[in-house]
Amino acid sequence: LSARAVFLAAGAALGLALSAVATLLVLASDHEDNKAATIALAVTAGFSFIASGLVALWRRPDNRTGYLLAAVGFVWFFGALTESNNDWLFTIGAALSSLVFGVFVHLLLAFPGGRLTKRRDLWLVVSTYAIVLTSNVALLLLEEVPDPTSCPQCRSTIAIGQNDGIVAVVDAVTTTLGLALLVTLLAIVVTRFLRSRGALRRALGPVLGAGALATVILMLQLSINAYSEGAAQPLEYVFLAAFAAVPLAFLMGVLRSRLARSGVGDLLLALGRGIPIRDALADALADPTLEIGYWLPDQDRYVSADGKPLPDEPDGRAVTLVEHAGRPTAALLHDPLLADQPELVDAVAAAAGLWLDNERLQAKLRTQVEFLEAIVNASPSLLCSVNREGRIANLNDAAWWASGYVEESEVKGQPFWDVFVGPEARSDSRRWFEQAAPAHEPARFEHTFVNQLGETLTIAWSTAPLHDENGGIRYVVCGGLDITERERQHQQLQASEERLRAAIEASPVAIVEYALDDTITRWNPAAERIFGWTAEQVIGGTAKHQPPGHEAELADLFRRVRAGEVYTGVESTRVRSDGTSVEVAIAAAPIRDPNGEVVSHMALFADISERKRQHQQLQASEERLRAAIEASPVAIVEYGLDDTISRWNPAAERIFGWTAEQVIGGTPKHRPAERDHELAELFRRVRAGEVYTSLETERLRKDGSLIDVEMSTAPIFNDAGDVVSYMALYADITDRKRQDEEVRASRARIVEAGDGARRRLERNLHDGAQQRLVALSLSLRLAQSKLDTDP
Repeated sequence: LSARAVFLAAGAALGLALSAVATLLVLASDHEDNKAATIALAVTAGFSFIASGLVALWRRPDNRTGYLLAAVGFVWFFGALTESNNDWLFTIGAALSSLVFGVFVHLLLAFPGGRLTKRRDLWLVVSTYAIVLTSNVALLLLEEVPDPTSCPQCRSTIAIGQNDGIVAVVDAVTTTLGLALLVTLLAIVVTRFLRSRGALRRALGPVLGAGALATVILMLQLSINAYSEGAAQPLEYVFLAAFAAVPLAFLMGVLRSRLARSGVGDLLLALGRGIPIRDALADALADPTLEIGYWLPDQDRYVSADGKPLPDEPDGRAVTLVEHAGRPTAALLHDPLLADQPELVDAVAAAAGLWLDNERLQAKLRTQVEFLEAIVNASPSLLCSVNREGRIANLNDAAWWASGYVEESEVKGQPFWDVFVGPEARSDSRRWFEQAAPAHEPARFEHTFVNQLGETLTIAWSTAPLHDENGGIRYVVCGGLDITERERQHQQLQASEERLRAAIEASPVAIVEYALDDTITRWNPAAERIFGWTAEQVIGGTAKHQPPGHEAELADLFRRVRAGEVYTGVESTRVRSDGTSVEVAIAAAPIRDPNGEVVSHMALFADISERKRQHQQLQASEERLRAAIEASPVAIVEYGLDDTISRWNPAAERIFGWTAEQVIGGTPKHRPAERDHELAELFRRVRAGEVYTSLETERLRKDGSLIDVEMSTAPIFNDAGDVVSYMALYADITDRKRQDEEVRASRARIVEAGDGARRRLERNLHDGAQQRLVALSLSLRLAQSKLDTDP
């Protein structure tokens, strides 16, 4: 015998022994009133759990549910010790009698896998074990007679006293906690059943249903017992009956799987009636979630009936592989609980092997068709089949999208030329199609049309006939390539080339294109104007405008541009057709082919003769300005906007004493500190663009003395009209100041001398005139008297 058989036999023997001992204890008990009912229900309940657990371990040794079932039965028999007339055995039995409820809760929460998968379930089981152990022990410590109603002579051998108040409190707390745990257990059991599907629901239904019923009865018993022990007594036998039904529910599941295997014949009959194989297998296995995967050896994978690949690792599903004639045929993806019934799954798979192989071939064909459809629909080319009347029979996604119709069905059945040909060419297209019949030889053509979305598309079509089994034309296959973008780019290229041509023709600079052999391929009007030769005179020949003596320079420039270099601003001399020279600025760039190879280069020649002349004039003007500044008798100083000095002429060195090297780049040293407020306002004005002149002020010499100067200042502007610096002129007016003082002194002396002479004259005039006026007055009076007597 195997070790497993010995183990199971030992378990059965132990169960029988415990049942016999329990029966003897009940028969010998002097406090058991219903011995027959107790033996029939209680002893039977315990042994049925043990028997069910051993059957479960025999069928599925790796599932812990069998251990838990047997454990419930073995622990149940601890309660039989309460039937003993010995107080010690009674006390041990009373302390351990409720432990079975902890194992029972453990069984219900761990079913069907035999393991607690959630932390919530673990805490509930641990709490149940703790309550059932501590509550009974606590009551045995506080009560000398634990059950005065049923067994007044039974005493607790571990009681430390009798305290009815504390006993009532402990009993109430225990009952409340027990009811809370049972309510929680019932909610979990019901939720699990409602959320289960298929085989899992069928497996859970009987076991969890019986467990839930036992839980509800136990809740009622605890609730009624809190008020009346006598009223709750009949519920004890009801609970025992419900409790004993739990292992019977498990055995009923085992019996169901045995009966299901006998339904293989019904499976064959169903398949013979034409019921789809997936539905027939789902009914035979009682698993509505069943999926079938068919083996495709050329792709080395399983696919569904519609040709889609199955996942490598099915989420939460069990897989059973099916073979036919020694080769893989299919894979059944079913509820994991069917793994407990491998004989059923194998029998069903073997019975349906031929049908599965046929379905595998059909799946292979569907996969190939789907593969071709995927290729056709994924193709960027337009593909459609046209019947002999020219109507569209089928088309791929690219053709459907190009048509602009909302629904693909709107396109099918329409004449090809009504969908993909513009109105102006439809008659010619239809006529060509009719003339091509019946052979419909391969042909190529292009059409531009406006689709239903208002988009203008250009399609390059190719056609070929598709023959039927008799060699006749079944369809004409039309393959199209959307060249709208290519046409648009071609038009853009033409427009770009036209713009380039116009720009070259209108350019004010000479543009000449050279091939790699130095022959000229382009010569614009500006080149004719600057050099004098016409395009007809130079194109196709070598350059005539290259002057002698410049061969080395030209060779170097050509070498650089042919190597891919771009150069600009090279100034040189070229010749005109009349033999005169012209100053030019040259810029050149290579022209490459699509592979990046240099195939020619283009040179631009700007006539800079006038610029050269203006530059020379500017240089002469700047030289004259420099000479004037250097020869100026007044100090000329140029300041930046940050007040640093950028120019300091010899007169400034002579007037102020510092050399140009000592002051240029630094801030002014000749500015007296006490003049800062005056200068800040003046500099603000000049930086704002204002000009001021003849401002007399003082400046500082290198030796520390002050010098009188007359200052004039003006801003310097850039081409944009912004002030970038300013220039100040300082004239030494020390001598003029001294002369002005001397003139003022001379004037004062002259004025003073004139004033003295005038006073003397006035005095002399006053004395002499008075005498003459008296004499004149007497004469006048004498004459007056004579007029009166001698008219």
